[in-house]
Formats: sequence, C-alpha cells, structure tokens
Amino acid sequence: MLQLILGISGSGKSSWIMGEIKRRAEQGQKSLLLVPEQFTSSTEKRIFTALGDSLSGYVDSYSFSSLAEHILQTYGGAAIPTISDAGRAVLVRRAVESLGEQVQYYRRHRRSITFCRMAAETINELKSAGVSGEQLAQLAPQAGSGAEKLQELALILSTYEALLAGSAMDPGDRVQMAAERLVPEDLAGTAVFVDEFDTFNAPKRKLLGRLMQAADVTVALCADGMQDFEHGTGLFSGAKDVAGDLISLAHQIGTTAKKPIVLQEDRRHGPDSALEKLNRLLVGEEIEPVEQKGEITLYKAADRSAEARAVAAAICRKAREGTPYNKMAVICRTADLYLSDIRYQFALADIPLFFDEPTTPENTPPARAVKAAVELLRRGLSTENIMGLVKSGLCDLSEEQQCALENYAYTWPLTAKDWRAEFTLSPSGYDGDPEHDDEQNLTLAEQARQKLIPPMEEFIQTCRGKTAMGISKGIYFLLENLGAQAAVNDLAARLRNEQGIPAAEEVFREWNVVVDLLNQIGLLLGQDKITADEYGEMFTVLLRSADLGHIPETLDAVIFTTAGRMRLDDVEACFVMGLSEGEFPQAPGETGLLTHSDRDALIRQDIKMPDCFENRLIREKICFYKALTAAKSHLWLSWPGGSGGPELTSALDAVQEYFAPQEPLLTTQDLAATPAMAMEELGRSFYENNAAAAAIFAALQERPEQKQAMDTLVRTAMEQPFQAMDTKALEAVLGRGLRLSPSRVENFYTCRFAYFLQYVLRVRPRHKAELSPNQSGSLVHWVLEQAIKRSGEGFKTLPESKLRELAKSLAEEYARTNMPDTSERFQYLLRRLESNVADLLLFLQKDLCQSEFTPVAFEQPIGDGPGAVPPVRLKTPDGHEIRVVGTIDRVDAYRRGDTTWLRVVDYKTGTKSFKLEEVYCGLDCQMLLYLFTLTRNGKKQFENPAAAGVMYLMADPSPTLQNRKEAAQEKAYALDGLLIDDSSVVHAMDQNCTGLFVPVSFKKDGSLGSSKKLADAAKMGRICRRIDQLVVDMAAQLYKGQIQAEPLCKANGRLPCDYCDYRQVCRHEDGWNEKTVSMPEKYFDHDPIEKGEGNEQDQMDPGTENSH
Repeated sequence: MLQLILGISGSGKSSWIMGEIKRRAEQGQKSLLLVPEQFTSSTEKRIFTALGDSLSGYVDSYSFSSLAEHILQTYGGAAIPTISDAGRAVLVRRAVESLGEQVQYYRRHRRSITFCRMAAETINELKSAGVSGEQLAQLAPQAGSGAEKLQELALILSTYEALLAGSAMDPGDRVQMAAERLVPEDLAGTAVFVDEFDTFNAPKRKLLGRLMQAADVTVALCADGMQDFEHGTGLFSGAKDVAGDLISLAHQIGTTAKKPIVLQEDRRHGPDSALEKLNRLLVGEEIEPVEQKGEITLYKAADRSAEARAVAAAICRKAREGTPYNKMAVICRTADLYLSDIRYQFALADIPLFFDEPTTPENTPPARAVKAAVELLRRGLSTENIMGLVKSGLCDLSEEQQCALENYAYTWPLTAKDWRAEFTLSPSGYDGDPEHDDEQNLTLAEQARQKLIPPMEEFIQTCRGKTAMGISKGIYFLLENLGAQAAVNDLAARLRNEQGIPAAEEVFREWNVVVDLLNQIGLLLGQDKITADEYGEMFTVLLRSADLGHIPETLDAVIFTTAGRMRLDDVEACFVMGLSEGEFPQAPGETGLLTHSDRDALIRQDIKMPDCFENRLIREKICFYKALTAAKSHLWLSWPGGSGGPELTSALDAVQEYFAPQEPLLTTQDLAATPAMAMEELGRSFYENNAAAAAIFAALQERPEQKQAMDTLVRTAMEQPFQAMDTKALEAVLGRGLRLSPSRVENFYTCRFAYFLQYVLRVRPRHKAELSPNQSGSLVHWVLEQAIKRSGEGFKTLPESKLRELAKSLAEEYARTNMPDTSERFQYLLRRLESNVADLLLFLQKDLCQSEFTPVAFEQPIGDGPGAVPPVRLKTPDGHEIRVVGTIDRVDAYRRGDTTWLRVVDYKTGTKSFKLEEVYCGLDCQMLLYLFTLTRNGKKQFENPAAAGVMYLMADPSPTLQNRKEAAQEKAYALDGLLIDDSSVVHAMDQNCTGLFVPVSFKKDGSLGSSKKLADAAKMGRICRRIDQLVVDMAAQLYKGQIQAEPLCKANGRLPCDYCDYRQVCRHEDGWNEKTVSMPEKYFDHDPIEKGEGNEQDQMDPGTENSH
C-alpha cells in the first residue's frame, strides 16, 4: 500500500511521519524510516528525542544504500565489494584503455583524468535512469546527431560493467540487487516511511516497489497538492511528477495507492508572521505588502569576506539575545566560495561551526605522502620527492633531524648518488663556520638520511613493473617502514591533549581514508600491470572524489551547509548568502558527457533522465524555496554586490516588492564582539576619525592580554620604527663594549634592522652552495694575494704561461678546500674565473713592475694578537668602548725620506664607484678605517706611517674602445678610490703618468689633474674624524635600541633590500622609510665647526629620508 503525504515547506510532513511512527511504537509495531544519506545522523537524533529510549527500538532508520547493505547482509551479496564514485572513474579509465582504438569519438581525451571523471558521472546518471550498456546501444541509433557519441558511451558502459562483473559492484547496482533479494514476508507488520526526498532514481524506485509489495509505504513530498497547474514548470512540478510516478508504480505492482494527504497549514512560522507570508508568496499565493519588523533583512556586502564578517557579527548578536548556536544556520549554494571566509570570521568570533559538506583528503599529510611515494617510483631518488615525503610529517624523524636534513638538501644540489652516499659536506655550504654547530647539523642530517634512503630504495626496486595491487602494498609498507603509523599515533595523542578528541579522530580518519584508497586501486585494477604515472593519475581521481566525513565537535554549533544538502530541524535563524544573479539560484549547466539534447533524445524514447534540464531547473527552485523558508523567526539575505560586483538575484524581486527588507543594523558591539573581531575591525578602521574606532581602541587597551597585539598594530599603523625596548637585556647581549669590524659599520648604516638581526640576534639565513658573486670575490681575493705572496719578488718576472698556471693551480686549491662541488656547471664557472684571474695577475704584474709601491703585508690583522696592529679604541658618551678590528687583505708601502706612505688595496668583482657622499653616510668606510688605523696605531709595523690612500681594483676588465688585436693583447682594469693629494706620492704609483694604475688623470706635463679622488692631509683628517664619529654614533644607537628598518640607498639608486636576506622579516615596501645618500656641500673641504655644520642631526642620522 502507498500513502503520499504532501505539503509545502514547514507544513509538518516530517512531524506527521514522526507522530505516526511514535503511535505505532506505543502499540508495539515496528517502523522503518528512509531518509537521504546526509540526514541519517540527524534523523537518529530526532527519533531518540521524539520517542525516548524505550520506544526508539521500534524504529530502524536507513538511507537507501544502508538499507540495501542490510538486505544483502541478510539475504546474501554483501561480500561483493562496492566501488565508490571515485572508484567508478578509475574503472572507467581501465575500460577505455582496454577498448584501445575502438574509442574514436573520445580518442583525443581518453587518457584525460577529467574525461574519466566526467564519463563516470555519465555512467552514474545512466544507471540512475536504469539504462544498461546494452540498452543504451539499442537507444543510440534513434538519438539523431548524438548517435555516434551515445554508441561509444554504450561501448564504454558495457566494458565497465564487464570489468565489474564478479569482482565488485556499482553503488546503483547494489540497491537494485537488494530489491531483487528482498523477501517481502520478512517485513510483515512493519510500516515503511520515506522522508526528505525530492526524487527517486530507477534503482530506488525498484526497491520502493518491492517495499510496497511487502509493507505499507508512506512517502512525504514537498508539494501543495497533486494537480500540476504549471504543466511541468512550477515550483512543485517535479514533486508532483514523482508523486504521479509512485502512484503508477503502485498500480503496476498491484498494490493500493491511497488518496494523498495534503497538509495545508504552515506550522513552522507563526500565523500572519512575515516568514509565514513569505512562504505563501513563494508558493504562488497572492498576498498584500507586508510591514515587517526586521524578520527579513537584506545586506549588500562589499565582497565575500565582508559578507562573512557581517554574518558572523549578526550571529554574535543573536547569541547574545539568547538564540543557541544550534538554532542558527548559514546557507549558500556553493560552499567553496564561502568556506574559507566563514571559517576565518567564525574563528575570530569564537562561533562553533559544523560544516556538513563532503571534504576531500587531497591536502592531508597521508595523501601528500602517497603522492610523494608515487613520484619516488616515477623519478627515483630526488631531493624534491624525498623532502615531499619528509614534509608530510609521516616519517619517524625528530624535528631537529628534519630541519637539518631540509637545510642540507637546500644548501647542496644533491643527486641520487649523493643521497646514497654518506653526507660529508658542510651544512652551511661555502660559508661553513664551526661556531654555528655545523658538525652537529651534519650528524643530524646523516642520521635522517640513513633512516630514509634504505626503505625508499627497497620500495623503488620492488615496485617497478609491478601490478596495481603490488604498488599499493609497496606504498603502504614504505610508509610503515618510515614510521608513518607511529607518526599518526603521536600526532593524534598530541592533538587529543591540545584540542580534544575530535581533532585526534580527524587524524585517524585521514589516515584510514587514504589507506582505503590504496586498497581500492588494488581492488579495481588487481593484477594488471600499471606504470607509476598511471597509478598516480588514478590515485588523484580517487582522492578528489573521496570524503573524509564529519563529526560535530559540539552539539551547540552553527551549521554551515549548502542549499542542495541542507537538513535543518527547528532552526530559529537562517543566514542565506551569495544571492547573486546566476549564483543562487544557479543557472543549470552541463554535467558529465551528456548534453541537454542528448538527454532529450533519450527522454523521447521513454527514458526518465533525472538530470534533464527541466528537472535541474525545478530542483534549483526547490533549493531556493527551502533555503528561504527554513528559518522559524529570522531570515538574513545577503550578496557580495560591492563596486563592480554582481547584481542581486532577480528571484528576490517579489520579496523586495512585498516585504521591502531593510539592511540589518550592525553596531560596533556586533562587529567587535570578541577581542579578535575587535582587533580585526580596528585594523580596518584605524585611520578613521570616529567614535567607534576610538571606543574599540580604548576597550582593547584595557585588556592586558591584548597588549602585544596592540603594540604591534600601533607600530605598524603609525609606521613606528623597530625599537629594542628592553635596553638592559640588549646590553647583556652586546656586552659593555663592542668589537666591530669595518664591514659591520657599513652594514649598520645600510640598514640598522638587518644589522640587528644578523649580528645581535644572529639570525642565520640559508644560502645555496653555489658560485655566487660573494664566493667569486673571495676566490679572486685569495688567488691574487697568494700569487703575489708566494712568488715574492719573483712575481714581477714570471712569464705569462707561468702566471696562468699559477692562477689555475691556486683557484683549484681554493675550490678543493672551500668549494667541494664537482658539477659540470661549477667546473665551467671555475674555468672562467681562472682565466679572468690570470688576466688580472698580468695587470698586477705590470703595475708592480712600474710602481714604487711594494706589497708589504697580506692579511694584516688589526686587533690584539701577535703581529697585529692595535685597534682604534673609541668611547660613547655613556662610557661604552668600541674597538675596530679586522684583517687587511693587502698593504702597499712606499718609503720617501723618513715617511712610510701606506696604501690599502682591495679587489672588487662587479662594479665599484667610490663617493665621499657615501663615506659621509657610513658606507664605503672599510678601507679608510683600515688606512687610518695603520697611520694611527701601526708605528711598530711601519716607521712613521702616513696615508697614501685607498685603492679599489675592479677584478672584471672594464670595456674600452679597442680593436680586436689590442683587446686580445691587453685588458684594462678600472681603478677607484681616494689618494693623498701629493704629486710625488701619486707619481710613485704611476711613474709613467699613464693613468692606468691610479684613479686620477695626468696633464700633458705630467702634473696631476683636478680630481675628486684626491684629498690633502687636512681633508684626510676630516674624513677620519667623521668616520670616528660614525662608529661612536653607531654604538650609541645600538645601546639605545635604535634598530629601525630604514634602508640607505646608494647614489646609484640600488635599494639594499633587493638583495637583503631579511626582507621577509621587516616586510619592507619599496618607497617607504628609505634614506638616500646625501652630504652637505663640500663637507670635507673645510672644518664643519668653522662653517657651523656637522650638527648632531648630521652625525646621528646620515642620509635623507624618503617616505610616502
């Protein structure tokens, strides 16, 4: 017997069924309740609430699939495994592959994952319509222009069914088999109730028919009656068509169809309430315009994030007014568009959230581990694949081992051979430093390598060329051998302690779902041999279709759902989002491989296609209708219609006309309901001069736990510079005195914040082991120094061939000791460097042969050790001592009378331009600091020393206008620096007045031309005093905690942030808080005191600020 219960939304259909079930239970009669899959959990809760513990035993609730499983377990067939929707796609791929050249219509797409997924959707649709491969082949010739496509789909479907036979079962076939196995007598005395369905596919209709033969069946449908006055286009036309089909089915099987019961009254909404009248309007009744008092609101948001923020604020208000969270729901049409924003805003608002939509495990650690294992099988031992497995978190490595391994693999370009061999290289690359625990990090990295590589190699060797089942087993055992199960257990235990049982269960669920996917591939492909590429593609298909499932973390949570899946019981307030034109209601698009015309061709042959255009259009109307009528007392409507955003859906035109919904009034208290929301709101409105922002600011300032966040916000918003606030702790780190190298002084004035990170906090950036400009410069320095030092006076007479051999041997010696890299690229770059250094040695040889200056010291130390020149000692006003120490690469001397003229020489790769403006600002001071230290404190090493100057030799030849023959014979090198304005001293450097060996030019008579590269003794003294003041100012600023991130741009306009290792820390934006090199005019040409210059600002803050 069939009984239909019809009624509009809120008319009490589910309550009627529950009442009838309770009446039967009280009489000791059994009932069976069928609901959609996603409603089974909430239905069981509802049964227990309505019937209590004693009567609940008289009711069994199922979905169609779980009922089918119960029937097959009872009557046989349950042992045959059922493939998932994802498994269907995998098997489709196998079917298409087996057909080979027989697939012509789809031959260009047959290897595509997307095609297999769409073909699987089409097979599901055809099975829902009750169409087999054989039947589709018979129908295809009558399909007109789509005949060829349908014939090929029939071939794929038949092959799919053949592959399934005997090994597995399609989900739709399982319901159909259950209908065939059901014994009607076993349901004697049991009444069947079916609720919350809008339609029934062919397998479900068949099972319903069998149930009608065995028991009284009551089906509830959302409709206002049986008669379809809209002729298939109305809101309830689909339900009425379903009702008619069920009555016809009852007649076909020879059972009675009782007169439908139609429930007319809206029991969800109060009589004459705005929501009750809205329900009537939506079902097509005539109503008068309604003066409502906020029951229905309409909000136009700037964007989706603002929309989610407003919804969170409105829910907070409702909660304060006494509405429980579990009596509120958020509804949208497409969850992906809103999920991230909703989760973020609800987290800020401390709103408990339950999301009941399917969630794939694609980005979970087990899934990432399997993908990395497949890549390992595809491409062997590579750094990317190995680290992919490590970073999944499923390897039994300590955090220290993992960090050490990752840094080692980042630093060195490791090949498969390198991974198999013991790690022996410095974890710091070419910058290895024993002070930075290199030995310990190397030990940790090697321990990690020894744990990882043996099981990985065994996996690769045993799984290549294996079957799908063999690869699945290999991946599982690889993860086990790497400690995956132990890692999962440890993570779950930690989360259980930190976040509670649901978080721990989520970890186990992720692992179990992914392991089940491995089993599914083995089940579906069995003993078929498969490549790693194919295995990876199939795993991806399964992964994207799998569902992790959800367990509510609390019973009192706001439900976030989509209109297509929602099941809301007794909800007071609904927040319907995304009501944009074309988004909600959705415009029906194509799904699967069938077009609307293909479906129409099958419908003309009496096949009921559940996904035809008309049915989908009606289902969309029903989704929209149910979303707007689910709430009992308050309905929020919103859409992201900001500047350039979409229009409001025209489906709400009548609602606007009859209800004139107003925008909800959200107060500051709503938008800043929690400290996190308040902080977010303050961040957006910080610069707005209004009472709301001021009130939020004051409220947060009063909360001690918000102090750190408020300080950060204020510093960021007000552009306050970085400052080390605890100067006592800072002094404890720095010590009472500073020991500085000249290069550190330059680094400080380039950017104080970068200096603080590098030298005070000792934050150590990672650098790849490669021949970088810095490494090239170090090699060139060393080779040049060693060539002159080891050859002594003989250097001047070495033939070119010997010089080139010397350059080659020294470069290789340096590389062996400091750059253990054997790659072809490295060897190529090294050969180029050897050639450049040899050319430079020839130039140096020519320079030394004509110069009266002679190298007298290499790597001359400045400090406290034996042979060292004592450092310059300076003091800050508050008594902190500074010592400037370092090592001078090369010192040249020229003796004239009783004076030893000293010249400090440096080699620079790339380009270099010496400017006194930069010296004034604290840049380019290194060589001058060395020079002035020698002249002041080097009297033991050099008799009566005097400053001859500093000179930079560009290690790259400068471009000159020469013919090819001249260029091949000799290369010119650029020189720069600052020399003493003394013609005899300069002539001693370039005796022939060529201008090739000094950075100044000569007149025809051999006298010196005017040049900015010359300075008399008085000017040298002023420069020295300025540099001393810079060193003192640096120390004073450091001890005061002045570490602002204000990069100083050189005169060439290049921003130091472009190559700074710490930019990601300060988050510098180009054009903000930058300083440019500048200096008072002719500053070093006279004493600042005489001209009233050199004030404190000049001393303390060199450079000109440039900020927007």
